[in-house]
Amino acid sequence: MISDEDKDRVRAATDLVELVQETVQLKQRGQEFWGCCPFHGEKTPSFHIIPATQVWHCFGCGEGGDCFTYVMKRENLSFPEAIHYLADRAGIEIQDTRGGFERGTKRTRLIEVCEASAEFFHTQLMRGRNGDPRDYFASRGMGSEVCRRYKLGYAPGRGSLVAYLGQKGFTPQEMIDANVAVRRDRGALADRFFDRVMFPIMDERGRCIGFGGRVMGDGQPKYLNTAETALFHKKRNLYGFNWAKEHIVAQGQAIVVEGYTDAIACYEAGIGNVVATLGTALTEHHVKTLTRFAKRIIYLFDGDAAGQKAAERALGFIEQSSADLRCVVLPDGMDPMEFITARGGDALRALLENAEPLMDFVFRKLGERCDTSTPGGRAAALDDACRLIYPLRSSFLIDTYFMQIADLLGLDADAVRTASRRVFKQVQEEEAAQLRREQQRSHARGAKRSEPDEPVVPPYDDVEAAPYDYVPLDAYEDGGASGAVSPIDGVAAQASPDELLTNAERRALAGERELLTLLTSSPDVFRPFAERITAIDWVDPRHETIAWAVLATPEGTSPSDAMMAARAVCPEAAELVSSGTILSTSTHSVEANIGFLIDTLELYTVRRRLRSIQARLRQDRSLSHDERRELTIQATRDAARQRELQNAVEGIADPFREA
Repeated sequence: MISDEDKDRVRAATDLVELVQETVQLKQRGQEFWGCCPFHGEKTPSFHIIPATQVWHCFGCGEGGDCFTYVMKRENLSFPEAIHYLADRAGIEIQDTRGGFERGTKRTRLIEVCEASAEFFHTQLMRGRNGDPRDYFASRGMGSEVCRRYKLGYAPGRGSLVAYLGQKGFTPQEMIDANVAVRRDRGALADRFFDRVMFPIMDERGRCIGFGGRVMGDGQPKYLNTAETALFHKKRNLYGFNWAKEHIVAQGQAIVVEGYTDAIACYEAGIGNVVATLGTALTEHHVKTLTRFAKRIIYLFDGDAAGQKAAERALGFIEQSSADLRCVVLPDGMDPMEFITARGGDALRALLENAEPLMDFVFRKLGERCDTSTPGGRAAALDDACRLIYPLRSSFLIDTYFMQIADLLGLDADAVRTASRRVFKQVQEEEAAQLRREQQRSHARGAKRSEPDEPVVPPYDDVEAAPYDYVPLDAYEDGGASGAVSPIDGVAAQASPDELLTNAERRALAGERELLTLLTSSPDVFRPFAERITAIDWVDPRHETIAWAVLATPEGTSPSDAMMAARAVCPEAAELVSSGTILSTSTHSVEANIGFLIDTLELYTVRRRLRSIQARLRQDRSLSHDERRELTIQATRDAARQRELQNAVEGIADPFREA
């Protein structure tokens, strides 16, 4: 229990106006302070504080209370946790005897262990005999002033930290609980960090709660972070938040990077509203923390495949807060520190000003990764896109996402909606299978632990020690190296390419085969039209391959020789060119039919291109003014060409019209 006396001490030491102003802009009106409520969206201030009584109330949502209730709601804490939070903020040590033992003192001691360790590491860097760590930082543009500013350090290991902390009066258990020391064989106490440059990780108030250690050479692991402790949680904490918080509040925008040195490089370039994740991807807790202070979060990814994967994982948080999630991926595979070194802070600021909405970026990259011009590539892209929006399946904006995918792939929204049901069911089955394997593994682990002669060493000591997105290797059994998943309940694992064709594409496909029938039957008659096939975007690339192979034959080639040329480049040529019926059903001449077919196929091409341009103008908010102008000009030209082609084919009987 926390005594009433301690509660009163904490309440008296907390100024409610100052507490609220950490995240809310307040204006004084008479004896009160007013601002927009941080707990529900509003444009007109209805949240007010009465300083004389240290209470708050919102007339919009009806919430109210004192400093404790405010922190409970803002930080999602219990009442005792809120008291401890404000006590730490005010520098007050309180006693909590709940459960028959005192609480509060241990946390303070762990912070003192980390603070003393940070001081030791910093001294070793700045004054130690080993000059390698100083050279390492200097080679990355971080001289002595930068090292002092961010309290960087060096861990020599070999028990030197344990000896130092022991002289300071800290017990072995306190060192272990702070995770700066570990037990080795026969119970010997040893330093956790050895021959690494050290980055102290601070809490919101600037107190050291953990460390990130990096090797200076090629050793493994490259980064070694503090494990989960009573102070440190990598899913919740962010590197540099103590320095960046004021800048984030002032700018209403937070920038997230993936490395300590990246964050420091940004600070030194004058970009102060930057934090770094701690060896994990962006988590829900990180997003919730940052949205307390910022309306926009920009994730600054390294320009590599890992960066894109991180962007895709972040999609799951896009609707879990009111923040506008955006991203910037740096060019040429550079990380932020490399980019700033090469091009400067102003160049990075320019990229940040044009940050792309996260959803737009992920879908755009998906379109670049898959060849959506082919039915097979479109089927793969559709499955990938549906998997990406699976975490958002209950969103009231799901139809908007379906439309976005439809625009990306040139499909109807109904086709995307139908495919999503299949993919969502498949993902749910995969999650259930993974959960069953995890449970089986847990049971097996428990059973083996009961056998003293056969100890089991799991990959992680407990759930908290594992990365938040950790998936065990055995979860992929039966999936194969490719990650393929067997069909579920008789449902195909992926949509058939033909199922993803629009009606216009099916008609174009029939037209392409009619054209090939004429081409192989009368290759010389077709030659005068050869240049026009360059204006056609073929639905089936095999058809284009056959067409060019036949046209490459010399003049006077017989139909049988034309078929030989077609078979040489496409084994299925006979099947593809035999499905046309135009020779037996049309009363027009061969030349007229060829002209009609080419006009029609070009018309379908122009329509698809026009639809794609319109979708891009509607969806792609990253387009510059000049890019939008060029696309608009192209759309105008295509619309004019569409009218010309429509006039050309009007009045001519369609030889491959559906009955």
